[in-house]
Amino acid sequence: METLSEGFPFYMISAKTDSDGNRMAITADPADQYAPRTTGVHNVYLSKWAGKEHPNLKQQWVYNSEEASLKSVGLPGGALFEGFNKNMIVYNWKGLANQRFHYNIATRRF
Repeated sequence: METLSEGFPFYMISAKTDSDGNRMAITADPADQYAPRTTGVHNVYLSKWAGKEHPNLKQQWVYNSEEASLKSVGLPGGALFEGFNKNMIVYNWKGLANQRFHYNIATRRF
């Protein structure tokens, strides 16, 4: 298991696999949810993990402990956002409470 290093990309990989046994990673959708408008709202979904040999930047995230944010590598300026309904999206970083995540080093969980 890898450790989380601030400022370096990491993947959020599901403990479950798809029906073909592929590992699944949280992936940011490059299309704006409300296209053709540009709102900065992007869906996230599970998709087949591209792996480290052929990395998919939309599956990479960077943790910033000062901001307590999880920022998307593939969508510059976008940060993970947890809605009140527990849905996850990527939204332009605005420092909102719903964009802040605290990492527990003992349990290795957000």
